[in-house]
Parts: sequence; structure tokens; C-alpha cells
Amino acid sequence: MTHKLLNTVVAISLIVASMGILSQITIVASGDASSYAKDWTFMVYIVGDNNLDPYVNSDLYEMMSVGSTSRVNIIALVDLYRVNGSVMYYIGRNELTPIWGNWINEYELNMGDPSTLTWFIREAASKYPARHYALVIWDHGDSWVGVGWDDTNSDYLTMEELKTAIQNGGVFIDIVGFDACLMASIEVAYTLSLTNNAGIIVASEEMIPGYGWPYREILSKLVENPSMTPEEFAGVIVNEYVASYWHGSQGTQTYVTMSAVDARKLPILVSYMASLTNKLLSNIETYSQYVRAAAEAAERFWFGIMYQGPYIDLRDFLENLLKLRRELDPYIYPILSEWSNIIISYNSTRGLHYVGAYGLTIYFPRNKELFYNLEYYYNSVPEFASETNWYKLLEYTLS
Repeated sequence: MTHKLLNTVVAISLIVASMGILSQITIVASGDASSYAKDWTFMVYIVGDNNLDPYVNSDLYEMMSVGSTSRVNIIALVDLYRVNGSVMYYIGRNELTPIWGNWINEYELNMGDPSTLTWFIREAASKYPARHYALVIWDHGDSWVGVGWDDTNSDYLTMEELKTAIQNGGVFIDIVGFDACLMASIEVAYTLSLTNNAGIIVASEEMIPGYGWPYREILSKLVENPSMTPEEFAGVIVNEYVASYWHGSQGTQTYVTMSAVDARKLPILVSYMASLTNKLLSNIETYSQYVRAAAEAAERFWFGIMYQGPYIDLRDFLENLLKLRRELDPYIYPILSEWSNIIISYNSTRGLHYVGAYGLTIYFPRNKELFYNLEYYYNSVPEFASETNWYKLLEYTLS
């Protein structure tokens, strides 16, 4: 991804030029709405009001290198740390056209406020209607804890706030993508499934490098074939992301994962999870040691090399548990058999997570001394926690 560094100066000059244009605007500019729906509107919610600010320009440049077409709209709402204000752009080939905002205090948005995200979805969809919508949340992420940290406003989007924002957006979003770390968890995917406005979740089990998604490659594929189904486009995102961090057949310098999850099928998986958890809790004195052993053997995420993260691969955990206690097959097999229906696409670079990562994590700290806070967990994802009793399993299992 070094090509981004080579083009950063060009991107900076373009965004600075757009700031100059916006400084002359005293009213909100209206978008150039199409009289008909295009195939796709690709929306990017760029929360750059933090230490990721330096990466914003390079990603905007990549989007501009492709640009919107007669069949694809590319829209970005940008908030930066280095300057006050926020701007929504219509992204054309080698140009940024401001359609709302200004780089002045009056237009400083709190990107951690769910109403901001709701407004962005509604604004983009009403001005640039399409048959399909993709929404990318660009920023730091931490699974069920939240996403989208806005340092100026000391705020971020909790999972309940993200759910509310998408529910209130008023349109069905075919792909909700996270250019943010650690967001491919069952807790996140299930919470978004409850909106009834989210189709496919594209996210990473692992950390995402600073340069994030390869927007040039992803959007090039979309504009070349705008008739792609959401499932096909989700697969493109997964594979282009992993390919962008691949350094040849002998291995890779950067370990990454990416998966596409069908959120609409999560409720059935969660119901199977509830049955398993309740079975384990019914005889926790017997099962606790095996649950701990299965979790310890499972692939673990967040600072993977240090192996201290609080998230484990869910399928890897279940397969380990089944090996230890074969009588749990009636409870584990339904989950494993449903897996291929839920994970639309998955890929990773060879390395730490080539084996043992299957697309979704679940919260399981190693012990009660590190990243353990069940009250916080329950309040962050109350539907998943209460329906599965997973928090109770952790309470009785962890030492």
C-alpha cells in the first residue's frame, strides 16, 4: 500500500483546495440529485477527528482516482482533527465536490452522535438514490465496545447508538462495512441485524492497518461491474482488502482478515448459541474447565502476536469444545452447519490467522484481570447478552 504515500501530497492539495471553495459558501449547497436511481450509492462516514487524520487524504485520493459514474455514486462525510468543520463530498474522477458543510466551527459535527450518522444516510440516499446502498464506517473500532471516536467531541458510537442510527436512516443498507478494527464479531453483527435495515456486514476479526481498505481497487471493480449483487460486491471487498496486504506466495508482512456476514441470518445462529449456553450453564461445574480450555486453544484477536486480546474466533472455539465434549454435538452441530450460510465470504493473509479464523469473533477474555467487564458488556450489547446468557457463562467460567 505504499502507493498511497506517493500520492498524499496530491490528495492534500485537493482537499485544501476544497476548503478554499467552501470558505466562500454561506449557505448549504444542494446536491446534484439524479432523476433516477443508480445501481449503487457508496457512502463513507469518515471519522478522522482523531489520530487517524493523516490517513484521510490518501483514502480520499483513492476514491477520487475512480470517481462516481453514471451508475455509481460515491459520497463521503469527512470530519478532521487538524481543522474545525465537516464537509460532505460528492466524489468524482479526480475531484471533490462539496455538497454540504464548511471547514469552519459552524459546521463542526459530532461524528459520535447517532443522529449525525442518521442524517448522513438520509441525505445521501435522498439526493443520490440507488438500487443498492453501501455504508462504510471509517475510524477506530473495538468490537462491541463501539466505533467512530470523535476526539473534538469526546464521543463515539456505541453499538446501541449505531443500531439506532441505521434503524432511523430510512433505507435498507445492503452492505454495512467497517474500515475499523475488530468489528467482525457476533455481537456487532447480531445487533445490526435487529435494525432490519442491514443486509451484509463486512468487517475484520483482526486489527486493520492504518491504510485501511484499498478503495481504488474496490471501487474500480464496482464501476466496472455496477450490476453486481450485494453478495458479489461483498466478496470483492473481502478479497481486494486481503490482496492489498499480500506480499507474495512466501508469506506476508501484514496479517489481516476480512469477512462478509449475512446479518439477516444471524437470529437463527443466536438462537442456537442460546441453546448451547443454557446447556453449559445447566451443568457449569462439569463444563467450565472445558469451556476455558476450548477458549484458550481458540484463535485470539487484538494484538495477535501478544496473544492477549479479549476476542476469540467463535467457530474455532466451538470446534475445540466439541472435541473435548462429544455429547455437546446436538448443540454445537446446528451452529457449525449454519456457518456456511452466514459467512458469505472470508479471507486472510497467510500467517497468524491463516488457520483458526472463520469470520466471527465472540467476547472471551483470558481471565478476570484483563479486559473483563461484564456490566459494560451487557449494557453495550444487551440483546445478544440477555438472549444467549453469554455474560453468565463468562462469569461462571473465568477465573
